[in-house]
Amino acid sequence: MPRFDRLVRGAAAIGAAALLAGCSWMTPIQTAELYAAGDGVRVEIGVPEVRVENLMVLAAEEGAEGAVYGALVNDTSEELTIGVTIGDGGIEMPVAANDSVLLGVDEEVVIPAVPGPPGGVVEATLSAEGQGSVPATVPVLDDTLPQYADLVP
Repeated sequence: MPRFDRLVRGAAAIGAAALLAGCSWMTPIQTAELYAAGDGVRVEIGVPEVRVENLMVLAAEEGAEGAVYGALVNDTSEELTIGVTIGDGGIEMPVAANDSVLLGVDEEVVIPAVPGPPGGVVEATLSAEGQGSVPATVPVLDDTLPQYADLVP
């Protein structure tokens, strides 16, 4: 009988291992999914190769001057002009093929009067040459988070 016990335990261990392996095989891999991995929003303009990543507005209060942060991304084989308009401010910027421009780092973008309060959202229009334009809802943040304390105008 002891030999039979070892055989049953071995079969049970193999079955449990196969079951666990099957569970991980059916679980989707989160890093394979595109998502906004920051405080801002990710918006595709026309095609996934032309997009704005981590777009946000930093402002002390509604109606105050605001700074726009994010990345204009062009993963196509041609230079494109990508635009961001929020309230009375914005930018249209040529972005080289397979390149990106960091708003707030490579290029400063100022909104004269932010149309929404910190903690809220504002409407934006994003455009790309040959891709049309899309609306976006963009978060407004203030200096509550320490990483933005020195960046709020």
